[in-house]
Amino acid sequence: MRFKKLLTALMMTLAGSVFAFTPTAAQISQFQNLPKAQQEALARQYGVDISAFANGSGGSVTDVQQAPVLEPVENKEPVPAPVRHAAEEDDDSGLPLFGYDVFSGNSLGLTVVDDLPVPLDYQMGPGDVINVQTFGKTNQNLSLTIDRDGSINLPDIGPVAVSGQTFAQLRKQINDVIKKKTIGVDVSVTMGAMRTMQVYIVGEAAQPGAYNVNGLTTITQALIASGGVKKSGSLRHIQLIRKGQVVSEFDLYDLLIKGDTSKDLRLSSGDTLFIPIRDNALTIEGQVARPAVYETKGGTTLAQLLSLAGGAKPNAYLSRVSVRRTSTNGVQQFTLDLSSPSGRGFKLENGDKVNLSAVSKSLKNAVAVRGEVVRQGALNFKQGMKVSDAIGSIEDGLKQTADLNYALLVREVNANQDIEVYQFSLLDAITHRGSAANLTLQEKDQIFVFDNGLAQDYWFGSYANSKVKSTAGSDKTREVLDTETGAVITKEESTALKVPTADAVSDAAELRKASREALLKPIIERLKEQASYGSPAKVIEVSGAVKFPGLYPLAKNTNVSSLIAAAGGLNQDAYLTSAELSRRLMQGDKATFERIDFSLKDAISGKYPVSLGAQDTLIVKTQPGWQEGIVVELQGEFVFPGTYTFKRGETLKDVVERAGGFTEYAYPEGAVFSRERLKRQEAERLKFINAQLKQEISTMSLRRQGSSVPDPAQAIAIVDQLENAQPVGRLVIDLNSAVEGDKLANLMLEKGDKLFVPAVNPVVSVVGEVQFTSNHTFNPNLTVEDYITSAGGTKRQADTDRIYIVKSNGSVELPNNSFWFSRNYEPLEPGDTIIVPVNTDYLDGLSTLSTATQILYQIGVAWSAVKN
Repeated sequence: MRFKKLLTALMMTLAGSVFAFTPTAAQISQFQNLPKAQQEALARQYGVDISAFANGSGGSVTDVQQAPVLEPVENKEPVPAPVRHAAEEDDDSGLPLFGYDVFSGNSLGLTVVDDLPVPLDYQMGPGDVINVQTFGKTNQNLSLTIDRDGSINLPDIGPVAVSGQTFAQLRKQINDVIKKKTIGVDVSVTMGAMRTMQVYIVGEAAQPGAYNVNGLTTITQALIASGGVKKSGSLRHIQLIRKGQVVSEFDLYDLLIKGDTSKDLRLSSGDTLFIPIRDNALTIEGQVARPAVYETKGGTTLAQLLSLAGGAKPNAYLSRVSVRRTSTNGVQQFTLDLSSPSGRGFKLENGDKVNLSAVSKSLKNAVAVRGEVVRQGALNFKQGMKVSDAIGSIEDGLKQTADLNYALLVREVNANQDIEVYQFSLLDAITHRGSAANLTLQEKDQIFVFDNGLAQDYWFGSYANSKVKSTAGSDKTREVLDTETGAVITKEESTALKVPTADAVSDAAELRKASREALLKPIIERLKEQASYGSPAKVIEVSGAVKFPGLYPLAKNTNVSSLIAAAGGLNQDAYLTSAELSRRLMQGDKATFERIDFSLKDAISGKYPVSLGAQDTLIVKTQPGWQEGIVVELQGEFVFPGTYTFKRGETLKDVVERAGGFTEYAYPEGAVFSRERLKRQEAERLKFINAQLKQEISTMSLRRQGSSVPDPAQAIAIVDQLENAQPVGRLVIDLNSAVEGDKLANLMLEKGDKLFVPAVNPVVSVVGEVQFTSNHTFNPNLTVEDYITSAGGTKRQADTDRIYIVKSNGSVELPNNSFWFSRNYEPLEPGDTIIVPVNTDYLDGLSTLSTATQILYQIGVAWSAVKN
């Protein structure tokens, strides 16, 4: 019976006030030892959540010991999530209702506030606990609770009335009373636990009801902790009712917009917070800082609503503000000028929707400059303004890469924003301001300045711009030439001086061509868009021997000379005697083509003017027989080795004679001849063999699982070598026969050919599947078998039936049965290489491996000859 009374007292304590008593661990343990049915019965009887005891003496005890900001008086049933009604939804425009997002929608009743400082103006009342400490003549620690009649009982002094005083007044009163009664004592008064009191939150609250709160709780704390305000409720007319009278009307907008908390009063016991229905809503959207649905008070003007929304954005068009009003008469539309007093003072009504649109993005009273200028963008337009006024000087207004011979002016000509294009020379416009090239501008004109295609960003100042040019070099070495001193600058020196190599110049030219096309693209697309039947797009194409072939706008003042300038000028191989203009003609519904041949030189000079039309194609021909880089490189044992230019039709014999023939140490039988075309083919062959070998290895690896198939490590090593192998492009030649004039052997030269003639090297090499890959002095008395024996013999995986010889000139001799090893047969010569291939059957029949090893061996033999 005593145990049941103890548990009943525990439950009553928890149900009444969590501030008055803290249950011990023993009491909680006793409760948990009860049958579950009895626990639930007691919890329902006293309105306590038994989950607080679920984990024994764990974290739930701590929750019981802490003081919450807000706690419902009764919580027998779980509070359902608030249901959103139609009146609570955001505005149908999709804009949020301003201010409601401050509330989380969930009760924060367990937020701990024990460590909050107590303000000096806190009004004391029954239930508050005072801690009094005396020290000096006597030492005491007292914890005193204000009783129902508003007094505290001081030992040896008696009751002292303190209710209704502020905390500061109470401290002074207690200090004075104790010091007056007890001499030689100092007093310290602090605040202990605060009282709890009951308040009511009703109306359009998310969770209306009665709540136990502490003495510091304010209006906003109570609202937020209790779940907030429904979207049907008013944020501007929240009433604090005390003893039946409205003591304050709280406007949350003062807090949210101005940060004013002067009316956020503390609650007292028995207070009621009443949230009425929201009866007013105005919508403002568009170019404002905070578009939303706002609640207003009384008559609101357009200027006041704009102020609530944070003001207009800089791009708002204030001269035409739209106000839409829905009433019993239907929908009314008002267009107001916010820059006028009448517009700002316009009275809004409930449900009005205000929209501030953006200003037009089109430039007014301005012209624009784009491309290779120092300062891109819009400029203030003035009447009589010319191109030279917009650009300035060549030094200050243009980048070094600007094309001074070609620029465009694009002008809108009608309300459809159709454009027409004018071409002019920047050099003439700036240096001769009175020339026709210095066009007079109109409002909204746009000037486009293009890249000249020179790789000046890579050059080191004006010195390099004027003095250094790229020279042809080998694949491994890049050089540039100082045209004044004739000095050759190495790759390393050119990097340090930021001088471009031939490759860098080529890459830069491609980038600048792309930059030129990108600047032209929107102009050409606009011209194509405005084309129609009978009015073709005003574009023209240039192809052939010009720097920048492609599609260009057909300017109103375009002729052949200006069109060539648009394409960057003529290349050095251009053929001036003849050019071709291709034109499409419409005859009824049938299209025909007309071709006009003319002298390009006469057309450029103006001697023979040629009219240009929309969608014409100008073809600039290349000089017959013109080729660049027609050189052959001779290395090795020549009297005058080096790089020689040649004309089409010259042969090996011709170039050897120009090089003075061979030295006395030359070994023409071992010559290595490399051709670029064959090198490209060999590179493709290497890729194909590599891919095929990888596929076979993959297949073999799958078969190898769970079987005794050999390890494919050797084949994988061959794959790695193939990936790193550099193609040689070797062509087998008979150089001696060629020099003697044999028509079959005397090859015609091609661009990029290389010929290497080694010195006499009386060595025979043995490579492949032998014990020791080695080189041996040539002995005409030794056979292939003798050389293989000298290399330690063959390995187990060697294919002795397919041994072959790569001759010094690159040709291959195959076995001839037993006669191959006969001493009567002497196939070997100085520089020959004996190759013992791998037996593909040893590696599970990798058929591609044989081809791959042959290619690698032959590449190795060629490189070995060149290096030696």
